[in-house]
Amino acid sequence: MKKLAIFTAVLLTSVFSACGFYPYGEDVRFHFLNPKNFSYQSYSSFYYSVLSFEQNSEAVISNQDNEKLWRKYCDNKVLIADISTVLDSFSFSDIQGNSPNPFLHYLYSQKDIEAINYLKFAKNCEYFNTWQDDPWERNENTATAKRNDLLNKATILASKSKKVEFKKRYAFLALRLAFYNKEMKGIEKVYNQYFSVDKTNDIIDIWALYFKAISETNPALKNLYFAKVFAASPEKRFVSWQYFASQVPVADVLNLAKNKKEKANVLLLYGLYNPDKNLENIKQIYAENPNYDGLSFLLYRELGKLEDWVFTPYYSLFYTNDDYWGSDPENENVLKILERSDIDRQYAKDVLEFINSVDLSKVENPNFWKYARAELLLMTKNYSESLNQVAELEKVLPSENLLRNNVEIIKALNLFANQTYGNAKIPDAAKEIIIKNKDNKHFIFALGRELEYLGNTDDAALLYASLNHPSIGNEYYNNVYYKSLKNSNHTYDTYYYDYFDYLDAVYSPEQLQSFINEINGLSKNPDSFYRNFYSINQSEINSLYDLLGTKYIRQNKLNLALNTFNKLGENYFDAQYSLWERDGKDNYYSSSKVFDQNPFYHLKYTPDFIPEKEHFRVNKISVTKKLIEYLNKANNPKEKDRDYYYFLVANCYYNMSQYGNAWMMRRYSVSSAGNYSIREDNQEFNTAGLAKYYYGKAFENAQTYKFKALCLRMQGRCENYNYDFMGENTTNYSSQAGNYEDRRFEQNKYYQDLKNNYPDQYEDMMSGCESFKTYFKARR
Repeated sequence: MKKLAIFTAVLLTSVFSACGFYPYGEDVRFHFLNPKNFSYQSYSSFYYSVLSFEQNSEAVISNQDNEKLWRKYCDNKVLIADISTVLDSFSFSDIQGNSPNPFLHYLYSQKDIEAINYLKFAKNCEYFNTWQDDPWERNENTATAKRNDLLNKATILASKSKKVEFKKRYAFLALRLAFYNKEMKGIEKVYNQYFSVDKTNDIIDIWALYFKAISETNPALKNLYFAKVFAASPEKRFVSWQYFASQVPVADVLNLAKNKKEKANVLLLYGLYNPDKNLENIKQIYAENPNYDGLSFLLYRELGKLEDWVFTPYYSLFYTNDDYWGSDPENENVLKILERSDIDRQYAKDVLEFINSVDLSKVENPNFWKYARAELLLMTKNYSESLNQVAELEKVLPSENLLRNNVEIIKALNLFANQTYGNAKIPDAAKEIIIKNKDNKHFIFALGRELEYLGNTDDAALLYASLNHPSIGNEYYNNVYYKSLKNSNHTYDTYYYDYFDYLDAVYSPEQLQSFINEINGLSKNPDSFYRNFYSINQSEINSLYDLLGTKYIRQNKLNLALNTFNKLGENYFDAQYSLWERDGKDNYYSSSKVFDQNPFYHLKYTPDFIPEKEHFRVNKISVTKKLIEYLNKANNPKEKDRDYYYFLVANCYYNMSQYGNAWMMRRYSVSSAGNYSIREDNQEFNTAGLAKYYYGKAFENAQTYKFKALCLRMQGRCENYNYDFMGENTTNYSSQAGNYEDRRFEQNKYYQDLKNNYPDQYEDMMSGCESFKTYFKARR
């Protein structure tokens, strides 16, 4: 009997029209609570997550109540590990007097025949205590009959047993066998004979109550029993939660509770079923049983929720999972996301006020509650007071205490955030903490984001860059996904997990140059922190110079771009951007960085119509040089072929758009799904506006009708891209067909000009591209 989990991960089938991965939920959740640093492993199945609850073995392993009961039976003379080996791994035939196992050796040495016979009988029952005895149900009747036989033997042995502990153990086996045979009345009969709801002294009583709860027909009473089992047995917590009926009014169950402890147990399970704000429930439990570890765990869970609600949008700029399904993804705005974070900071303040009202001498773990206070103060941006609480904890927590590591993480976050804009740096007091936690990628990113928000983009970029190094575990499953403040709407590709892509999209050339200057000086920096934390290799630095030059291309600052590219030299670009040459095996290299054609003479999906007068190896540095050279010639009034050079320049700018063969001058990747970007040249890359301008300059300097018509034709093609970009096109077209113009002729002023002023050339120009060669040749 399984129940749907309350936090269900829903596939993004209806949100995006494009196929592929888009991070959400656990992919983007920010959290600093490390469960290993806290003492709530017995509740590990219920740690906060935006996904469903699931059984966690920690909850079982951390308790071992049955093993402890057996050890007590053996006068504490046997180790729990040896007992576990027999209970978990031994078969019926392994239980022999000559066994080297210390647990069995003790029982045989004591001639405890009753204990030995019980273990053998329990091993005989194991196969039948499961639903999986025969997945095809071919032997169902046989299994049922065998269970009935064992059940009858268990009840007989329980009645004949001389020791109370074995009476209960045999009776429990009978209960379990009755459950798997679906005999609810049998459960009631055995339970009433050997157990009592009011006497739950050991784990056997609790396990028996679990089956009693299953057979109970009163929904409120059933919930009460499961709450009692949940509180007492970590091993049974997950299944008790599954059976618990949260739709039963809590008041009905509380009315059946006999004391405050039972009320707290009930409230705990209802609290676990609440994915939203749970403060009122926590307050109720505190009023009933303040020393309850379940109360502390619910506070731990509430901190996990608040980390998601406050820190996920604040640091990643993604919606939290609970918000996402109610949002309009096409109009998602980062400012609205930050507003949501601020709203949840108010709830953090409410939880903080409750903690401030609590008598910490009454709670189960005062230091955890003080930690919670420190993190809530961070969430509410009361950094100074949070640091005071941290300092208090540092005085009482030894360095080897696991909780101290989480305290230090909160300390570092406070130190970073508690700075003024324009004066932020990596605080000295946080450097050792950063080194210690450099594999905690969400923590490191959060520190970088704090610096970025405060204007220190150099150190922010260094922290982001460090996320690229392999961390403990699988690096592919330890990514931080994030957005930029420049994101104004939700698009498929505007998230980042690589610092280079983020710098590519977000940093200005000035910011990037400053960062390059910093990393170039790291080796000479007297502060050992920078050398110990992360070192960027020369290959990465070269890539950053490449990016800097590319950013200047986007700004059309060609001389600055060329100066930057020259720092890398021809050899760098020969290796990176001239892979179109044969590799010696009659194959062409395949790379996103390949310049497959000369951008001055060739246009994609257009038959060649311009003879190549100059042949040169095509790469970023050579294209930039030639573009500057041709612009200088075109802009020279004394140049007799100005129209020619303007046309070549226009071709190059055209090819540097998403429609051309030199898009890699501006981008490191393109997508057939669309190339919307927050990069500053987004409109130019999608519309080829500079190409349209320089085709216009070629038109102004043209001397023949045919060449003027060709210039207008190319301007009209670019104008259509502008229509596409503005979302005004009404007719679908195939870009690979090479025919961009079979739509909206009436709205395209260049085509109208061509039609009205060059009627003799209009038909040739608009019927296709085959006449381009003739018209270009007619330039003179």
